[in-house]
Amino acid sequence: MSTDTLSSTTTLEGGTDTVPGAFDPDAIVVTGIGAVLPTGRGPEALWTAWRESRTALAPYRDGYVRSRKITHFGHVPDVLQQLSRDSVPHKLRKFGTAFTFNAVLAAEDAMRQAGESWQAIPEERRGLYVAQDDSTELSVAAFHKALDRARTDTSPEVGADLTRVVAEAFGNAATFNPFTVIRALNNNTLALVSIAQRFRGDCAAFVQDAGAALGALQRAAFSLRNRDCDTALVVGAGSFNEPLKLAAQYRAGNLTAGTQEDAPLRSFDAGRDGTVLAEGAVALVLERAGDAAARGARPLVTVLGATLRPTVDSGLGPAALAESARGLMAAHGLTPDTLGAVLADGKGTVHHDAAEAELLRALLKDSGVPVSSVRPVTGTLGAAGPLAELALAPSLFAAGELPPIAHLAAPPDGGTDFVTGTARKRRIDTVLSLHSSFNGFAGALLAKRPHLV
Repeated sequence: MSTDTLSSTTTLEGGTDTVPGAFDPDAIVVTGIGAVLPTGRGPEALWTAWRESRTALAPYRDGYVRSRKITHFGHVPDVLQQLSRDSVPHKLRKFGTAFTFNAVLAAEDAMRQAGESWQAIPEERRGLYVAQDDSTELSVAAFHKALDRARTDTSPEVGADLTRVVAEAFGNAATFNPFTVIRALNNNTLALVSIAQRFRGDCAAFVQDAGAALGALQRAAFSLRNRDCDTALVVGAGSFNEPLKLAAQYRAGNLTAGTQEDAPLRSFDAGRDGTVLAEGAVALVLERAGDAAARGARPLVTVLGATLRPTVDSGLGPAALAESARGLMAAHGLTPDTLGAVLADGKGTVHHDAAEAELLRALLKDSGVPVSSVRPVTGTLGAAGPLAELALAPSLFAAGELPPIAHLAAPPDGGTDFVTGTARKRRIDTVLSLHSSFNGFAGALLAKRPHLV
């Protein structure tokens, strides 16, 4: 149970306290975390930015896309993008994209944190479960770049040779190799990570937005419990930086006008006017708690479960979605008033935040559980979003505080305890995070402080 009074329990190395109760060897725990996000590399950079209310959102920039309508974006820093590219073997780079390179680096970091003994797990017993946005190459920008190169190339065959231009768009200018079509597939991340990091076991790829990450987590837990694999790498990656996707979100009225340069995304605020899209990747190593203990790995967080439900053409409103989250908690002996914290999605659009505020009212019902959101710092991450919030859980457990929602000056008046201004001091043993997607799905993710043997 979580209370507003910090416990005097002795904190072990790494900031993880022993949780009372019997040790469950089949519990699903996270033993490694990697992150490549607008806030930088690793969960520590994400935590620091959130704790300091320091937004990683900046004016939109792209060498081939010029727009006055897209004002801000959550760009992965250029230096980190290059590190991601360098993490991929040279011969594989022609098969990947910028965001799948981010996924490879995040996976590498997560595997390293999981410990050297992790490498002894046979490749065929390593499960890989990937969530990818519906962002691919071939894209409009890819053809733009290819045609631009064709105009500046003085060799006689370029300009008139459509095959060469198409090959250039696929990233293989010397000749068109049909295998490079993998760049245009929604399982590109799965393909590249499996080859670069040597995964030959059970696998699955999920597509589109935050719902894909929740699906990947559910599948990974199912495969671990059914002994289909001995460890599971869950990766969420993608980028909204594609012209047609940006245009679609702008036409739908989901994007901020960017009138407040220092606070472009204002989750739940009365003055909110839209979200800021972003890019990035997060990777988590999951395994059964008993296996982690046997190889001496330190659990960082226990994943209790996730829900995912369609909201389009189903008649499901906020009250029904709240009931779904309440059912997830009840399955693990929790009620809303025993939660340590709720991490709201907080997209920042008028519609999404209004619906989520209603969901929170129905779910928490004046329970006093504090609610925060990291969205004003990271932007809307898509498939990496739920995994990023799971990556923050160890810091929440260790710090004993819940950072505020950045830039929230006028929260909804509905009885929900939104954290504003300064961090809330509080022992946090359980975290519920809420997520919605642009394509009609909504879900929740429940995690707790791990039990140590």
